[in-house]
Amino acid sequence: MRTTHDARHSTFDGRNDRRRAFTLIEMLIVISIISVLLGLLYGALERAQKFSRRTITFTELKSIESAFKQYHAHYHTWPTNSVAATPLTSGEDRGLVIDENIARYLQGVRPNNASDDAISFNPEAIPFIEFSRFSAITRHPVNPFKSYYTTANDISRSYKVLFDTNGDHQIKIDADGDAPGTPAATNIIADVAVWTVIPGVRESDGSGQTRTLGDVRFGSWDSFSVK
Repeated sequence: MRTTHDARHSTFDGRNDRRRAFTLIEMLIVISIISVLLGLLYGALERAQKFSRRTITFTELKSIESAFKQYHAHYHTWPTNSVAATPLTSGEDRGLVIDENIARYLQGVRPNNASDDAISFNPEAIPFIEFSRFSAITRHPVNPFKSYYTTANDISRSYKVLFDTNGDHQIKIDADGDAPGTPAATNIIADVAVWTVIPGVRESDGSGQTRTLGDVRFGSWDSFSVK
């Protein structure tokens, strides 16, 4: 009797072991499901990260625009671009790329050995804005996106500004200093225009294939909702 009971018990346990074990097909299915879920999660995180960086960029563009408007309201003129490492021109309008020195002047910091032109940029040393992010290569204030370029001359992530110095309330923005592939020119109605270059968004073409657009110009005149 004991022998029969042991055999039945052994057979019952073996059946349970087989029921608890994963087959190779079941394991592959589980791995496939996990891979799909991880892919969806990565895509969601990537979109959230890009949206967050776009939000930060848009906020900084509007802050810089507001700072220069305050500058104009206080000094009744636009700042000169004579002290800028990279001055910008567009017809009769003038502007600049915000470099390390310009950022200091706008923050109310004046070097001890500042030239007369540097002093005249912000003679009362008023802090109009604070910059928190600088490129380790160019030392310019930059947007939060990573650059595709690593040369010292790359100013695609820097902030550029044009002022309506001729008083017609129109500014034409060319592609000077922008990344390759950005629009050749943008005409806007404004007294001051601030822009930078950021990665394009992903879109689906007519066949349903997802493609990533090239770098795009992102300006203070843009509507954030369509970006």
